[in-house]
Amino acid sequence: MVLPNLIFGASPSGATTVGVTLAVYAPFGTDAVLSRYPGVTPLVIAQHPLVLNLVEVAKCGVHVSALIDLHADDTYLVEIPANKPTGLRITSRWKQEMDAINTLSGFLRYSRLKRPGTALVLALEGHGAGYLPEIDVSQLTTANLTQNGSIEWHITDGEGAPLLPMGSPLLPMGSPLLPMGSPLLPVNHMPLSSYGLGKAMAVALAGSGQKLGVIHFNNCFNMSVELLHTVAPHAEYATGYINYNFFTAGESYPPVFNKLKLAGSATTQQLAQWFAEANRDLLATKSHHPTVGGAVQLSRLPLIATRIDALARALITALTTATPAQRPSVVEKIRSAIKLAQQYDSQGTQQLDFPDEMVDVFSLATQLKTFDVNPVQVRQAALDLQAALTGIKVYGANATPWTDPSVRWDFSRPDLAMNILCPDAALRGLWDWRSPYYLQVVPDATLPVVQPHVIDFLKNTAWVPFIIEYHKQVPFVGLLPAAIPQYPIFNRKHTLPTG
Repeated sequence: MVLPNLIFGASPSGATTVGVTLAVYAPFGTDAVLSRYPGVTPLVIAQHPLVLNLVEVAKCGVHVSALIDLHADDTYLVEIPANKPTGLRITSRWKQEMDAINTLSGFLRYSRLKRPGTALVLALEGHGAGYLPEIDVSQLTTANLTQNGSIEWHITDGEGAPLLPMGSPLLPMGSPLLPMGSPLLPVNHMPLSSYGLGKAMAVALAGSGQKLGVIHFNNCFNMSVELLHTVAPHAEYATGYINYNFFTAGESYPPVFNKLKLAGSATTQQLAQWFAEANRDLLATKSHHPTVGGAVQLSRLPLIATRIDALARALITALTTATPAQRPSVVEKIRSAIKLAQQYDSQGTQQLDFPDEMVDVFSLATQLKTFDVNPVQVRQAALDLQAALTGIKVYGANATPWTDPSVRWDFSRPDLAMNILCPDAALRGLWDWRSPYYLQVVPDATLPVVQPHVIDFLKNTAWVPFIIEYHKQVPFVGLLPAAIPQYPIFNRKHTLPTG
């Protein structure tokens, strides 16, 4: 039987593929809700909705390989040959460290070699967070975190921020440049770092002359500049969700691959688009599940990064050429532009506004098109960035999420594309827990290395220098509590009152 095929736009080294393998990486082990979705306890792996939906994918003529880690259970390798759903094979892999580079790279390599010559499509399930640092937790000792007692951390109620009440010489210009990191790390749902995802893909594909056809980031916030730029060399297209997505246990996958089956073949661009559209359509069957999805050709990311760099440099010039009397006005103009851009959640509540610390770069460029300080450079850089981001958004819903009836998520504006971390955009002196790592682009060679790898986007663009310059004269107050947001699930029963 002829299998459906995926057409690459520019197959590296002249590589061709026959058939498709869907590789699904599902690190649910730190989340009992996702492990037991839709709420059945106990839930055996063979009856998990994700597995049942992957069986339907196999019926579409697609090979399936999945690594699914469950809470208080094993990590399972699930394999289903194309067109042979009864060939489902589930093998316990005991317990895997799902946030380790070797686990993902080994799984991808296994999936590639198991079905050599097929196009590999990767779907990442579970939690997302946008940018995540690569951290060597063994270096986060009491001695290192306190600089041998010279820094004192206070954990307070209120904002829940740890404070440095007497200040610190390691906090130049008010930004939390703490070479030894901070005592705050998420205690749950911590996925693989941004660097780790890129490294795992590079290792898995090394020597194959192959790229992934599509990466589907089927989780929250991972339509992120930092993350997409990091994985860009290893795949043709990526699909993702800029704000929250709702967990559906792969229910949107069978319609995607049924389209592929009916068409016989599709380009990587079409498949990426279908992933987003299927997510939209599934969530639309039940009201109050608003999301915003995009699909991007990953070869565009170097240009997008260059354009962000140019805009950041233009804003730095606007700040540094201002007189002391002018500077507060320039800072406020930038602050206003960020505030008017689309905000995405990172502050624990689901109200999408200041002081959320993820901002849409397309909508930020829109707000800066009329910027009147260093106007020639800033306006041109904003226009150039807009051009680089055009066409990435696939859809944007406008509704009240069932997870919080008091808010409304309106993603209908056309100038949306992807998020970028913009810590303490409101200039409160309260920083996202990732900030010490995000801003520490060049490690202090005299200190133990807490962050062994810094992603290229942070090293090679002026975005971090802009954040630092923007915060000059802003007193450091503390770091916000560390948490990976809970993953909202697709609620089949919940109904909100109308009107």
